[in-house]
Amino acid sequence: MFLSVSIAFFCFASGVLTNSLITPCKVNDLVCVDKSIKGAIPKILVGIPELGVESSDPIFVDQIDGNLSIIKYKFFNTTITGFKNCEISNFKLNEDITAIKYDLNCPKISLIGKYEVSGRLIVLPVEGSGDFQLITGKYSIHVDSELKKGTGSDGKTHISIKNFKLKSKALSPIKFDFKNLFNGQKDLSDTVHKFANENWQEVANQVQDLLF
Repeated sequence: MFLSVSIAFFCFASGVLTNSLITPCKVNDLVCVDKSIKGAIPKILVGIPELGVESSDPIFVDQIDGNLSIIKYKFFNTTITGFKNCEISNFKLNEDITAIKYDLNCPKISLIGKYEVSGRLIVLPVEGSGDFQLITGKYSIHVDSELKKGTGSDGKTHISIKNFKLKSKALSPIKFDFKNLFNGQKDLSDTVHKFANENWQEVANQVQDLLF
């Protein structure tokens, strides 16, 4: 997860969490760590070129593949915006610095690009290719990251992401707009769009894990 990558820039010495981005904290002082992380996140999202941190808003993704049992989709040349407005809550860093957990709360995330899709959307057949736009409402993303330590060329201990798991939940309606469904057959396209927009939570539950 892009926010977890920021952890790779934290240096640890004698149990003290230090970095130019954040206020120094004892690792077990979770109140201080939480406050410092929340203060650093806006800077990280904008990007910090001198630390090699690229901007997280917008994000450009060449290809996203979704290969599920009843539906297969691909998104191409996708631009994702909205992460800069997300807020972190429930941040937890264990004392031996091997895991972090947090909730990412986003008011809106927008995806724009090209798509290909075929299969069934819950109960309806769907197929097509063309331009798409997907605009979410409120979204909650729980991030559970496993960390690993290593010694850098500077002789200091750094950590990086070893593995992570995401659990996402749409909290308000999502707007789906997929051009040229069914090769432009408007009646079929309107039916699928009506179903998706009215059943946004079920649709999100079906496709969101691979997407995120």
